Amino acid sequence: MEHTDTTPLYQIQPGFPEREKWEAAALQEGLFYEVLELSSPPVLGDDRLTQTRGEWYRSGGRTRSLHGVFIDVNPASSDAQFRTLSRRRCMESCRLARKLGAENVVFHSSCSSFLRGAYMESWAQTCAEYYGELAQETGLHIWIENSQDVDAVPLRELMKRIDTPQVGVCLDLGHAHYSHMAQKEWFDCLGEWIGYLHLSDNNGLWDEHLPLGEGSVDWAEADSLWRAAGKKMPITIEVGSVKDLQQSIAFLKTHRLFGMGRTGT
Repeated sequence: MEHTDTTPLYQIQPGFPEREKWEAAALQEGLFYEVLELSSPPVLGDDRLTQTRGEWYRSGGRTRSLHGVFIDVNPASSDAQFRTLSRRRCMESCRLARKLGAENVVFHSSCSSFLRGAYMESWAQTCAEYYGELAQETGLHIWIENSQDVDAVPLRELMKRIDTPQVGVCLDLGHAHYSHMAQKEWFDCLGEWIGYLHLSDNNGLWDEHLPLGEGSVDWAEADSLWRAAGKKMPITIEVGSVKDLQQSIAFLKTHRLFGMGRTGT
């Protein structure tokens, strides 16, 4: 692979049961880890799991990012008890990230998709204050990912209120594909704040996490939009098996996408 100032930090999401296969693929392709399997509250509360699996991620030296808790989490909830619990889970994710040697934590957007006006403005302001404080307290880069968002407006309103470069947007191209907004509009709306990408494929209906090229995402356009951004950023290939990972990497190389398949690859 030809390395330039914008060459991405390519990441994968291994699974501990087949860790040897994932590690072999990472070593062969020069990939790093975004830890996903430690992101659910039951796992975060299981000291045995986090210690055993966490030690593997930490000792390997390839962990750069952690996908934080995302199920039923809303740090801007109007319910004080739910808000407090959500923030506790977010902090647990950040503390785990520090233990694993990660620099980045990805959290899902929690804005209700079909509520705007005062609700969205309150959500954006509350989250901006919280994520800014969290980033400052932990020293981590915090990335907010479009999840169930039907368009980019709530994330744009959130980022307009952020006053630190430690908080930015993780654009999930698979999630964008089944939203109400075209891929290019996501980049146009969030452009300067996008500093991290998630790649997976689907057919425009739900989050299938297919190997790249197996769905209907316009990867040529995505590559062009990424190049236009001109930024070095982490890019995570989100697939559930080593076989799907290998297929996805072959697709990227064959079509010379996201810096893969160039001189030296």
